[in-house]
Amino acid sequence: MRQRAGLVALFVVVCIGCKSKPAALAELMKAEGAVDRQEADDKHPWTGAPIGTAFYLGDAVRTADGGARLKLGNSAQIAMQPHTVLRFGRKGAASQISVEVGTIDLSGTGNYGFDVGDVKLAQNGSIRITATGKPGASSIELLAGKVQIATIDGKTVDLEVGKIIELGVGVITMLAAVDAGVEDAAVDAAPPIDAAVDVSGDATLEVVGPGGEQLPPGQSKWAPLAAGAGTIPKGTKIRLGPRTTAKVTANGTTLEIAGGSRVTVGDDLLLFLELGTAHAITTGDSEIKLPGGALAVKGTATSAGEAKLVVDNRADAKITAQRNNAKITGSQGATIDLARGETATLKKGGVITPDSVIPNYFDMAVLVGDTPSFTIHDPKGSTAVQFNFNGKCPNGGIVEMDHDPKFRTAKVSAGKETANMLVPGGSWSYRLRCTQGGNEGAAVASGRIAVIRDDGRRPLPPKPGKNPIDADGRTWSISYQSVIPIVEVKYKGGGSSFKLHLATGGVEETYDSATPVFTVPGTKLKEATYTFWIDHDGVKQDKVSTLKINFDQTAPQVYIESPANGSPFPAEIEVKG
Repeated sequence: MRQRAGLVALFVVVCIGCKSKPAALAELMKAEGAVDRQEADDKHPWTGAPIGTAFYLGDAVRTADGGARLKLGNSAQIAMQPHTVLRFGRKGAASQISVEVGTIDLSGTGNYGFDVGDVKLAQNGSIRITATGKPGASSIELLAGKVQIATIDGKTVDLEVGKIIELGVGVITMLAAVDAGVEDAAVDAAPPIDAAVDVSGDATLEVVGPGGEQLPPGQSKWAPLAAGAGTIPKGTKIRLGPRTTAKVTANGTTLEIAGGSRVTVGDDLLLFLELGTAHAITTGDSEIKLPGGALAVKGTATSAGEAKLVVDNRADAKITAQRNNAKITGSQGATIDLARGETATLKKGGVITPDSVIPNYFDMAVLVGDTPSFTIHDPKGSTAVQFNFNGKCPNGGIVEMDHDPKFRTAKVSAGKETANMLVPGGSWSYRLRCTQGGNEGAAVASGRIAVIRDDGRRPLPPKPGKNPIDADGRTWSISYQSVIPIVEVKYKGGGSSFKLHLATGGVEETYDSATPVFTVPGTKLKEATYTFWIDHDGVKQDKVSTLKINFDQTAPQVYIESPANGSPFPAEIEVKG
């Protein structure tokens, strides 16, 4: 345990001598989608985390539809998979990192403390840590290099490529990789699966991978689920370990569930997603139960309804309508309708919070394909854009928009002839895909759109600029748009007294100076052609210079001062700018 004690000290020592905020444990280096930070503990709200966000003891970070990369200290990195929650210990507890939901890859060198034990990376070691859904348990797989685990009960394990270990409180379980062809260890010494399952059940199940378990109705011990297809009875609970997926179908609804998920087949054949990530598909009117309520998805034989569901370890469910419409009902009676592409969060207590809503209005309409790439200046920082399909999709289509040009985490909006999208600030790729037979084909048009937070106004400068010119016999030209600038005339010869002569239209003005530099205010000048020269110590210089001042009215931009942004239009509109 000396190794573990030294590791905990590594986290604590960063605060010795600190007078305010301690040193950061990690920093966000890259994000492929939305990334959020929760400060100190799970009582604080989640807030957006831009690149460069620092994470301290007790903080948590979570990803949405895209991954993220963090720098851990000076010699390691963490690659977070989509829909992952990672916490850096908690205040008042040991300084330990825990993967609460999802999967991370840890790579580099050094010693790092996790809730399941201490990790020692050597030879540029790399491991994958996956939350199993069991309290205080994770699975760990060696990807490269040399890695050693010191468990919380004092045992030391050297990881091997191709073998997965599952760590919990006082338990080390060796699992074979999916392609290793080795049977799972029994769970709680349960009987073989075909002796524990009633094959006359009403739900069908297809399992891929060795880490599935089931709890049949009336039983108290979990039994392993063999890979392959079969049936399960009503009331059965299912939980999946790492690198295991399953497809369960009941009452016309299919849930494709990922590793770390938990599902119950109800006595009414309704599926209940308790934890994890699932893709729901239905060809009729279907309902899926969630911790805080239920989701209703509509589908037909020719156009299946689809939704993406992510239930975190706090039993909050994030729901995205991926095809057709959906309706969320909270346990307290609240409801919200989701159009395709919209996202909302159903809290454990039944409260529903819209996350991404397709606007039913638009600030700007664009014809897809006419101007593939364009920039919008909007004082609000986000713009409702209507994408007109421009006759390219006779049966309707979808617009996908993403920071990623490969559209791996795309926002989606569907329509018959148009689709609206709320475009936040930043640069986005978009594409149009036509719908045919309930599916979308390849892109028929694409481009880029950028939204810049800018109200279009350009206030006049508080004071005119200054233009330096030399009295050297050359011709100088100055153009202005609003205010004639200050002119600074320089003479490169020597002397103790100097006089500037400035003449135009038969009128001459003079300026005296003890230095060879003269400042002529713009208010003393006008749009004209001047000749000017310098007397130094009473002697006229031999070169006469020319200054041309012109008004420039060819500026390519237009600035609108009136009407004010967001104000309702009266019967008559005054436009000023």
